[in-house]
Amino acid sequence: GVVQYDLEELHETLDYLTMVVDGLSDRKSKRTKTLAEITKENKDNYFKESEKPKIEMEFATLNDLVGGFEGGDMIVIGARPAVGKSAFAAQMTNHFSELGKKIGYFNLEMPENQIYDRFVSAVSGIGLTRIKRAVNYTGDEKPRFDRANEILETKEQIVVTTGSQTVSSIKALCKNAEYDVIIVDYLQLIKPEGRYRGNRFAEVGEISHSLKAIATDLQIPVIVLSQLNRASVGREDKEPTMSELRESGDIEQDASVIILLWNLDDEGKKKGCKI
Repeated sequence: GVVQYDLEELHETLDYLTMVVDGLSDRKSKRTKTLAEITKENKDNYFKESEKPKIEMEFATLNDLVGGFEGGDMIVIGARPAVGKSAFAAQMTNHFSELGKKIGYFNLEMPENQIYDRFVSAVSGIGLTRIKRAVNYTGDEKPRFDRANEILETKEQIVVTTGSQTVSSIKALCKNAEYDVIIVDYLQLIKPEGRYRGNRFAEVGEISHSLKAIATDLQIPVIVLSQLNRASVGREDKEPTMSELRESGDIEQDASVIILLWNLDDEGKKKGCKI
């Protein structure tokens, strides 16, 4: 007879096997060391210029607060829908590419044309709504738009992956890609491996732990976008807190840095940011 397979089940099985193999490999690579050995290996790396400098952000104020990103960091950017998480991520990605970094950009929410909208808006300085709705150029929009496309067509170091992913599939795609930084948009859309199916808080917690493990194992920064719950919506100033990271308190524990964005007014013309 004909044997039928469920494609999604096959993908989940492959992801699980990848996770098991990675786990076995990681265990083989780890060994017990004395504190004396660890001290000898690390003592000469301090009070001098780092051989692998931190990756700095485009915004001087944020750099002063954060001090740049380094291997092992998991940076969480949290905001409610429509605040501009993806636009912010696109702007950061473009800036990192200008620093000569190779970026693995995982967008689990948008098709490729919507990702392009955000990148061309970030590079050209033309508003996203204008990019999406305009039928004719005004002012200097045409040269700005054309120049932005010329720049984007050179961005071979930005590798975009779309569609549904698990943490195991993200890790498999990144393992030998030699990325300098990984950006994931966004955490709550990552598929669970199946271990905690039905317990959403445990699922998100496991995903958060696994992303932190990728940052540690590959020794690169992992920037993860995250939704916030609705708790801040009713406040007059709309200012969110870390406890509003949606569906898991584990994200707070795993993150090296948390950046929260919000609209200061109902039209979204003024935005707030805190770390």
